[in-house]
Amino acid sequence: MAAKRILFLPLDERPCNYQFPILMPKAGFRIEMPPMEMMGKKKRPADVQAITDWLLERAEKADIVILSMDLLLYGGLIPSRLHDLSYETLCARVDLVRTLKERNPALKIYGFQTIMRCPWYSLSDEEPDYYAQCGAELHLYGRYTHKEQLGILSEEERKDFERVKAAIPQAALEDYTARRDCNLNVLLYTLELVREGLFEAFIVPQDDSAPYGFTSLDQTRVCKRLKEYRMQRKVPVYPAADDTGMTMLARAVNEETGRTPLVYVYYASARGPLVTPSFEDRTVDATIKNQIRAAGCRRVYSLPEADILLAVNIGSEMLYLPKEDARRIPYDVERSLSEYLDMIEYALACKKLVAVADIAIPTGSDLELIDLMHEYGLLLSVHAYAGWNTSSNTIGTVLCQSCLYLAGGDARGNRDFLLHRYYDDVGYCSHTRTFIDENAVPQNGCTVFLLDGERGACVQAAKEELLRFMRERYPELAAYVIDIDVSSPWNRTFEMQFDLITKYET
Repeated sequence: MAAKRILFLPLDERPCNYQFPILMPKAGFRIEMPPMEMMGKKKRPADVQAITDWLLERAEKADIVILSMDLLLYGGLIPSRLHDLSYETLCARVDLVRTLKERNPALKIYGFQTIMRCPWYSLSDEEPDYYAQCGAELHLYGRYTHKEQLGILSEEERKDFERVKAAIPQAALEDYTARRDCNLNVLLYTLELVREGLFEAFIVPQDDSAPYGFTSLDQTRVCKRLKEYRMQRKVPVYPAADDTGMTMLARAVNEETGRTPLVYVYYASARGPLVTPSFEDRTVDATIKNQIRAAGCRRVYSLPEADILLAVNIGSEMLYLPKEDARRIPYDVERSLSEYLDMIEYALACKKLVAVADIAIPTGSDLELIDLMHEYGLLLSVHAYAGWNTSSNTIGTVLCQSCLYLAGGDARGNRDFLLHRYYDDVGYCSHTRTFIDENAVPQNGCTVFLLDGERGACVQAAKEELLRFMRERYPELAAYVIDIDVSSPWNRTFEMQFDLITKYET
């Protein structure tokens, strides 16, 4: 029987969105993405018309579409924060979903559309140019507006609100809030199509959020609409973005194969479930509940009944520790890595699939955990691992890998993606990125946001240091890696693309 055909529109062209789903273990499905030449380049939007034509040409012979509405509407995640498109133009693009179903009524469409973020810092790398001057103030404007509406704005905050208002140029405030309003109203229009049953499943991810602010205000309006439509169970709203395509891939594969994987969640810290991760607006356990359901899984509360152990490495709080020598969280009486590893070993002995979600530190791995897993021979014994960027990004990645491995049993593909995560999340995010930020970047007259090319001297230095680090620190992993190709798609150090050439036997 021919493999089922999935047309996959990723959030944007970054490796986490364009590359990860393809690298996942195979599960009897053929994933097709728009050619890279149609995709955008950071602030330059993708060719939406070309992507639309690509979709329409293939829809009649496809079985499933995984649809990032942000790519279809705006040309990508970053362009969604920068566009000048009208509400009418964007709604017409939403209506492509109707056309797809008309051309192929059996087509199953899985979609997601983000709530726009509002970072707390003044930096224009991924935002409008004026965000470099008043980004922090725009964030506070949203935070204070929200708290004022709730009647919880303190007197000190009220005084600072006046300062913030004076600091933001009126043109910047109007541009920013108008785009937010437009994006939100287009999302509400998309929910009309969800209500009509044109999507098999739909997720509203919150891109970098906090308990108060513009993003939380938008979330409130979305949830109000979902309650009006009685769609609270059908459309989850939770902190996520770059992981959502993978979550939808897991959902589609689970539903097509008739599986509902059972997931038991175990935390390294007794306080872990109650920690609110960096860049998110609720406790990690609240988000995990949503992510498990969104992926087409079900949470259970004992290991014997589970298919998957989701082993969550987290302390009593989340600390941002970007430097490698600090990437070990301080002594924490509530966290026991010893018992955490005991549980992993026990689950493996019970023939459970083990997925390690390493979220103790944002944007990289906890090297203390990785060193212990190395010492006790667990790095290649577990079935899934991630430790990159936000908590939700990591959890969505390991859930997808676990579900696809359960569905297809692709041992070689699963091991190769596991190696990819260790080289990226451990080797690069937790060591090499700091190394080149402090050495190759200044030595070549660059900044972390502007390198000397996608394959320039900085990237070459990253490759050499990454290979050295992994070979010396984790030889059992390096033994499987023949070579690695490294590039920087956005010409910055925050993320790079890694293509590993691996061998099956050591």
